Amino acid sequence: MKVLAALNKWQRREFNYGDADCCQFAAFIVKELTGQDYAADFQYNTEQEADNIISGCGDLKNLIVAILGNPSDELKDGDPCLIDMPIVGQIMGIKLGSQVVALTQKGLIRVQDRYLVCGWSV
Repeated sequence: MKVLAALNKWQRREFNYGDADCCQFAAFIVKELTGQDYAADFQYNTEQEADNIISGCGDLKNLIVAILGNPSDELKDGDPCLIDMPIVGQIMGIKLGSQVVALTQKGLIRVQDRYLVCGWSV
């Protein structure tokens, strides 16, 4: 229920890098659940700035590993996840049952966890 409460606190707004993007969404949910703000050290306002941060670590998975450590095989609702979607590519979301909820430029989506690349237990 805590995860659903956190999802309900997420305010719907236009997709905007550094404010309302896939990583900020996942970080918001994690902060609501744990009190830990893993995104505090990352400031960016454009897609290019976000890409620069990601490419500085090689890819999105390596960036998240640098922040959260190695992925976990045991995931629970609310844990941050990396998914790989056709056309969209790799994005961050959160585990919710057998799905992953993520924020895209078209809004929140729910996808089956078959698109799950890995996740981190927090």
